[in-house]
Amino acid sequence: MIIDAHSHLLANFTPCVFLKERLVEVEGFDLAAFDACVERMGIARVVTLAQEMTRIHGQWLGSNALVASFRRLRPDRVIAMAGAEPLDERDLHNQGRLEEVRAALRGNELHGLLLTPPYGHYCATDPRCYPFYALAQEHGAPVYLHHSAQLGDAHLAPMRFARPWLLDEVAADFPRLTMLVEHMGWPWTQELFALMAHAPNVWTDISMLICRPHLLAWNLTMARDYGLLDRIVWGTDYVGDRVDEWEKVVRGDTNWLRAELNPILRRCGWPPLGENELDGILYGNACRLLGVT
Repeated sequence: MIIDAHSHLLANFTPCVFLKERLVEVEGFDLAAFDACVERMGIARVVTLAQEMTRIHGQWLGSNALVASFRRLRPDRVIAMAGAEPLDERDLHNQGRLEEVRAALRGNELHGLLLTPPYGHYCATDPRCYPFYALAQEHGAPVYLHHSAQLGDAHLAPMRFARPWLLDEVAADFPRLTMLVEHMGWPWTQELFALMAHAPNVWTDISMLICRPHLLAWNLTMARDYGLLDRIVWGTDYVGDRVDEWEKVVRGDTNWLRAELNPILRRCGWPPLGENELDGILYGNACRLLGVT
């Protein structure tokens, strides 16, 4: 079994005015094909994240209502995460979004939260973010954070808001808050590992890194030396609503981890990962992160 612990299945870059709220509104999405894919690929759970980018960019990736709708239709397969920006376009604390997330967590419609400080051009240590951390900690809900660099337009996600060390203060102030730093904090992975080494509430994932196979092989080697492999999960980071395209990513990623990673490690003179370590990245670690079996 495997768990896709980080995806944006159903999400597209969509102007806010056209946000979809129900799965039936997503043209071309085939729920039967999704069911067949998860059975064929042995996928136990899929985490799908809504991503709010309204503060600067006026856009969402999906919507909170849409991912909640997906979860209601497949509660045994889908784990839905809310998107939120703690600051609004007026640079004020986003109380409305906080109450929306609070209601969703209380109603068990959404399982956790995604915050993306670089896209919103704010710092994770901003006091106006703290009510969101406190809410998630109260509900035992994991908070995913995009704290890595973003290729492309420098204005999209400035690096000054993305450094992993900025989360050190948050991890200390909220020791019972589970945080997952996406993409191994690329390119500041060793900085992230230093944070994880003294903050047991911080996790990471390897989404979008298999395209850099030697870099990922080295990062996993470092993670083992730091004793952090049991807090690393896998995810596709797939953005879209085509089940067949998502399945290609799932198949390619899992094949690489199972068949291609260890040969790279051996060629580099680094010790290979054992089956239990690979199983942890693909399944077991995510079970503990998400509180599922």
